[in-house]
Amino acid sequence: MGRTVATWRMRIEAKIEGWNPFRRTLRPRERAAYDQMLHAARSRAAAGGMIPAVDPMEPVLLAMLVEAYERIARLEEEMERSRDG
Repeated sequence: MGRTVATWRMRIEAKIEGWNPFRRTLRPRERAAYDQMLHAARSRAAAGGMIPAVDPMEPVLLAMLVEAYERIARLEEEMERSRDG
């Protein structure tokens, strides 16, 4: 019988599960930020699956960077609007 190749989503979920002890040690505010970062990776699963990476960390980190950049850009726009305002 053929082998089943794990999807990117399956691979990252397995990795995230292994990080649970780390998550448990975070303070509540840190835990919320951590969960938001993981959400960023999960919400970009289609993009992550397009990178032929052996280690799923590369697309995970890229997804988190995109999310961070989007948030920074939104804050900069808000600041600009309030300054002009």
